[in-house]
Amino acid sequence: MAIQKTEAILLSRQDLRETSLILTFYTKDFGKIKGIVRGVRGPHAQYGGGSLEIFALDELVFYERKKSDLYTISQCDLVEFFSPIRESLERLAYAAYMAELLDSVTSLSDPHRDVFDILLNSLRLLAGEASPKRVTRIFEIKLLSLLGLMPTLDLCANCSDKAGDGARFSFRNGGLICKKCLGSDKDAAEVLQGTVKFIEHIQGLPFDKVDRIKVSSQVGEELEKILRKFLDYHIERRLKTVKFLDTIDKGVKETAR
Repeated sequence: MAIQKTEAILLSRQDLRETSLILTFYTKDFGKIKGIVRGVRGPHAQYGGGSLEIFALDELVFYERKKSDLYTISQCDLVEFFSPIRESLERLAYAAYMAELLDSVTSLSDPHRDVFDILLNSLRLLAGEASPKRVTRIFEIKLLSLLGLMPTLDLCANCSDKAGDGARFSFRNGGLICKKCLGSDKDAAEVLQGTVKFIEHIQGLPFDKVDRIKVSSQVGEELEKILRKFLDYHIERRLKTVKFLDTIDKGVKETAR
């Protein structure tokens, strides 16, 4: 591979030896990549200005290494730092969650420009006045839809008939199941019609209009529980940032009392 240049959002970083890092980016043109950047730790570090901070938007220059899945990153220049997010512990926690979620559900070297745009637009929305929880639910729905992982909502996930009234959400079956199929999953959860309609609405709405969408606290709380449990089931592990989010949410609720 020749030397490549693209915009990229940093998803994670890992120390390597004394002065180097292994970085995972989601790029505009190449999907998710991993690369080594040298000389960035210690007294003679080359990079500064926040380009190596999680969820920073960078301009990246990299090239292939022989007999390795890791690229060599030769240049990493900061484009956007999302300072308002970093000034709020709550917004910081949700941004870190979005980066970890995207890293967990995508494969290396699978380009998907729309996925890059969804993360970038979500971070920009999170850097504004929008509710961090609402932005994150929108990000989850859009991401799952783009990757073909969204739970089935219009038809029964067990028999493919119309879900209809009285349908419940089955994490085992991956979506709503109709009344006659409730025996296939006794743990299926009741779900508000408003929650289903919100998901369907967000799926079909252009991103430049999602910030106008409002959601009731009841639907918001149910949506969070359903999507989190669905993602835990799909990823088969609890994301590290979820525990941090739970701590932050608890603190926010206590402050509001």
